[in-house]
Amino acid sequence: MKKYSLIKKSLFTSEAASYSKWDVILTALVFIIAATAVCYAQKLTLMYTVTVVLTAVILVPFIVQAYFKFKHEKTKYEEYCLYFESVKMYFKVYKKLITALQETYKLFDSESHMAACIKQAIAEIEATGDYATALSYIDKDYHNTYLERLHNLLITGEKQGGDSVYYNLDQINYQDWKNDISMYQKKKKTYRYLLYLMSALSLGISLYSVVIYSDDTLAKAITGNAQYQLYTFVELEIMLLMFIYIYITLTNKPWIRSDE
Repeated sequence: MKKYSLIKKSLFTSEAASYSKWDVILTALVFIIAATAVCYAQKLTLMYTVTVVLTAVILVPFIVQAYFKFKHEKTKYEEYCLYFESVKMYFKVYKKLITALQETYKLFDSESHMAACIKQAIAEIEATGDYATALSYIDKDYHNTYLERLHNLLITGEKQGGDSVYYNLDQINYQDWKNDISMYQKKKKTYRYLLYLMSALSLGISLYSVVIYSDDTLAKAITGNAQYQLYTFVELEIMLLMFIYIYITLTNKPWIRSDE
């Protein structure tokens, strides 16, 4: 006899998050219920209602993808900040790049992407002593101008030493960049909440109107009109697509840009 496990198995996974088949089903159900409620409130026929619901279900993978992109970028940014601050601090303490990398490595989950990059960099230094190649393993996936300057100073400090290197490490305008990223993400979070609020208000108004005019003969005549059905259907499709587009735009952007 076949047994079924109730434990959620991951359907989509990344280093930052996982999405089980039940999560996908739940997300689809939320979209189906919301789309059906709106269609009911607008008195759409069964054909138009089914079409709107199918559109909502088709868009679920895009929502999941945007969710994963957001989680990935957030984790990548957090790893970048922890690495940047830690390797600089440890290098100033120990005056040795490999020691700074080893101490920084201990701060990360061994399964994280940054840990793998640091481990590869340490192995390169131990094998060849090529610091530029070693740090390139980290730079290739987390590159921006601040990290590039940090790595250049670390290599200079390792090879030549000198107090000027440690002074210049503190002059990298990293903190302002970090604050700008944090403020920008807070604004985007506010915009997402506004999007949810406006969508909920639109749904609420639709549901309220159907209660108010449910017994109105004129209202029934209007909602039964073919033009009303078509125009309302097109409007709902556009609104649904716009909701998804705005949501993805607010979540599906890189936090670390190579040109910064």
